[in-house]
Order: sequence, then structure tokens, then C-alpha cells
Amino acid sequence: MKNRILISLIFFILGYFLLFTILYLTKINYYYLWSLIGGFSLLIITIPITLKIKINDINYDNSEVFKTCFHKSYWLKSFNELKKIKNLVMISALIALMLLSKLITLPSGFGLLGLSFSYIFLGLGALLYGPIAGLLMGFLSDNLEFVLFPTGFPYFIGYSISSMLAGFICGILFYKTKLSFFKVFISRFLINILINAILGTFWYGIVANYTNFNMYLDHFLIIALPKNLVYLIPQSILLFLIIKALSRVFVSINLMNLEIKENIKLF
Repeated sequence: MKNRILISLIFFILGYFLLFTILYLTKINYYYLWSLIGGFSLLIITIPITLKIKINDINYDNSEVFKTCFHKSYWLKSFNELKKIKNLVMISALIALMLLSKLITLPSGFGLLGLSFSYIFLGLGALLYGPIAGLLMGFLSDNLEFVLFPTGFPYFIGYSISSMLAGFICGILFYKTKLSFFKVFISRFLINILINAILGTFWYGIVANYTNFNMYLDHFLIIALPKNLVYLIPQSILLFLIIKALSRVFVSINLMNLEIKENIKLF
């Protein structure tokens, strides 16, 4: 399974850059935007091929540990998490912690891009309550941050979309599944490269009024991509260790099923 995922990831990266190169050389209007759309389309196509499943297959070990997210029971459970008052209170607390962590943004060494630990609380929320909660946490945290801690930049919906996608990815990979460091790394890879570096460059270019492709490319190659590559492995290690350490606490206070905890392993 791990080998299939790794091979598919390599083919996805090669396919994306081939698509980007073709669009760039042919000078299609808005080729940067079309390459992003094409990249997400490739990702959507790659996932079911990698897992070799059909959308309606029953792919779970039991009612608590799912092999994949491609089953209606998985999504019903994720949706139902938002119907419980206790869960909503915990999600609100995690969003508050996300906002507080953004007040302690550290310099990353790459332009104006900072380094915060809000991704940890987003990952924990997605782990406990699923991709629907991840979408909600991403949307609320970004919009509340804009209202509570204005930076002078105008509001832009693109950053909310990025935060929602990050929470959704964490939910898909973490919620009610056998969790390994490899899955945590994959989540950070997708978020750091596809969302933060590629999509983030596109959003920043719109806000900063970039007028040509070279301005986007310079920001991507000099600032966005190096920053997200440098912190990719440290962020993955830290997030996995925190999840592993807190899993016992979550079980003791009935936030996590014991079987989920026992399936959080290094490999």
C-alpha cells in the first residue's frame, strides 16, 4: 500500500509539472490558473486509482477504523460529529488555540512568510472530528483571524479556501483510520507544496497585483517553495509526536476510541 502511494505521488508530481510546462509553452491564457485546476484534478483521479477501490465499496475494518474514506458511513460519521454539543465545544476550543498560536508567529527566514503552530490544532481537530470539521475549522479560523488580528491586507477569500482545504486533507488522512508517520508526512506534503506553495503563490500574486508570470515564478521559487520544503519534515515529525503523545489523553477523556489509539504507529 505504501509503495503504491509513493509511486502514485511521484507520478502525480511528474504529471503536474508536465502539465504546467505544456500550458506555459503553449501560452494559454491564465495558464497558471489552469495548471492549478489540472493539478487538483490529477490528485482527485490519482487517489482512487492508488487505493484500487470503488466509491461504494465497504472498506472498513469495523465501525471505528476505516480503511479508506470512500464510503458513505465514513461521511455520515464525520457529519454527525457536528451534531454533538461536546464536540462543538471542543472544536471551538481548538479554533481558539489556533488563533492564539497565530499570535506567536516566528520568522521563517523567507520573506514575509511566518511560521506558526496553528497547523497542529487543525490536525488534532481533523483527527478527532473528521474532514467536515476540518473544513469548518479552516474557514472559521481564517476569517476570525482577519477580524481579530488585522494586518492591513485586504480580505481575500482565497486564503480561507486554502485553510479549508488543509483541514479537509488532514481529516481525510487522519480521521478514523490507521495513522502512521507516513500519512502525517503525506498530509504535510500536500498542504505545504500544493496549498501553501503553489496555491498560496497564486493568492499572494492576486493580492499583491502581480502583473506577469515571472513575478509569480520568482515568489514561488525564491520564497514559497523553499520555505515549505525546509519545514516539511520538522512539521511532520512534530505533528506525529504530538498526536501520539495526546492519544492516551484523548482516550481517557472519551474523545478517541481505544482502537484508533492503538493504530497510531510509526510505520
